[in-house]
Amino acid sequence: MTPLTFSSSADAPRQAARLVARTFRLDADTLAKLPGGVSSLMGDGARVWLHPGTQLVAHGVAARLELPHGIEGGVAWIKETLASIEAADAVGRPGCGPVALGALPFDRTEPAALVVPAQIVGAAPDGTAWVTTIGEGAAPAPHLERAEGHRRSPDSFTLRSALPHEEWCGRVARAVADIQQGALSKVVLARAVDVEANRPIVVEEVLRRLTALYPSCAIFHVDGFLGASPELLLSRRGRAVSSHPLAGTYAVSADVDADRRFAEVLRRSAKDQREHRFVVDAVAAALAPECASLEVPSEPSILSLRNVMHLGTPIHGQLAEAAPDALTLAARLHPTPAVCGTPRQAAEAWLGAHEGIRRGLYAGLVGWVDARGDGDWFIGIRSATVDGARARMVAGVGVVAGSNPEAELVETQLKLQAMLAAIIRP
Repeated sequence: MTPLTFSSSADAPRQAARLVARTFRLDADTLAKLPGGVSSLMGDGARVWLHPGTQLVAHGVAARLELPHGIEGGVAWIKETLASIEAADAVGRPGCGPVALGALPFDRTEPAALVVPAQIVGAAPDGTAWVTTIGEGAAPAPHLERAEGHRRSPDSFTLRSALPHEEWCGRVARAVADIQQGALSKVVLARAVDVEANRPIVVEEVLRRLTALYPSCAIFHVDGFLGASPELLLSRRGRAVSSHPLAGTYAVSADVDADRRFAEVLRRSAKDQREHRFVVDAVAAALAPECASLEVPSEPSILSLRNVMHLGTPIHGQLAEAAPDALTLAARLHPTPAVCGTPRQAAEAWLGAHEGIRRGLYAGLVGWVDARGDGDWFIGIRSATVDGARARMVAGVGVVAGSNPEAELVETQLKLQAMLAAIIRP
């Protein structure tokens, strides 16, 4: 079937009525044939979303939902389009029925697209699993096929920083000087590292390593863009909404007692606390008008991962009646000071003039939204873009008054370890 293409127009919901979505519960016998669960189905061509909340593995494309002017042009029509698809849903969980998923660029104005997959296999935290098929007229019958690996992984790699360390540190110093002069309060400066292997990188293997290394993160893959993001931008389940902004970073060691001391250093760091508060305040300010109630802790907690620990603040709220869908809310939050800076317009202008790389999907939005408006959207960090034997990894740091260029360089190296450990297997 040739995929349908819908653009951001009033006519999109009417066109979507040509599609039919059917969701079936997977029985115990079928699940027994998938010893790895839903993740057994993720081959290199699959679009993958694995998170303790909801797991989705998608194949094929029933429709493309195009955003020619990026999320700046508006995304509310996507939920309306999904709701226009005829649906027979025997399960009724978030992620069932018509779903749009994918990744959206960091730049709000950059053209983008999400897809409505032809088939999605999903699982909920309680073990309930389902398959949804979507097509014109009558949706095709589901066909589950385990991914089989036959390709040899690369065993030789070269790494190159897109900018020499000294030049990148000079850009951090420039940012600090501009902050001290009052041009802005914070800017998130990213640096890229390119990897070239002797054979094509096997995406499925990278995803399995990320799943093992970072089980609490959102493991994702969309057309070569993959990663393990720890940062929840926006989750919606009915009227319940949550966000978990992160900012402020310290290394994790193999010594439990040392890590306790490091966590205390991070908690007491005025620089990291200031950087973190910028993000929390921005997220809370954006969510408050849509919420009947909103809980924002006064102090951050520590989120500890395999290689780094972060200051994090879990934010929870109850949406008011007729609140926007998950994607519309996420688009309003993006980009937060965690990946851009503050004030936002000044930080965006500074990055355009000085960062020196095209971010693409890095630090954009990655996730899904269903016809009910439920969904999960994480920030596309701890990520890489894979193209055959090449991969580009990007990591960013929040620069504020008092930032030290060499220390910020070390922080990027710590963050890059997440993807390096999954991609490079000499």
